[in-house]
Amino acid sequence: MAYKVKWSERSKDDLIQIIDYLIDNWGRNSAKKFKKTVLQTIDLISTIPTIYPLTEYRENVRRCVVVKQVSMYYQINEDAKEIYIVRFYDNRRDPDKIPDELNENE
Repeated sequence: MAYKVKWSERSKDDLIQIIDYLIDNWGRNSAKKFKKTVLQTIDLISTIPTIYPLTEYRENVRRCVVVKQVSMYYQINEDAKEIYIVRFYDNRRDPDKIPDELNENE
């Protein structure tokens, strides 16, 4: 049984910014390909939530490298059978900022 997927407002904003960047700099085909990869990854996670490792940045947060430049951080709520997408993060950015950005309020 697939888990239900919920998105934080920050994760929605992150994804829109990434897609806009791809359209502006690499074209619509690159943006479509990235979006398809994100949706396939979310589908996999909703079926096998523990497939990706936990991070040390925040309790019960897992990191999935969607493409080499972008990671997705998510939490699992076993009781509600939900996946909560916390953030998308550009892997080329300063890794020391990840803990703060994962803990930002929405």
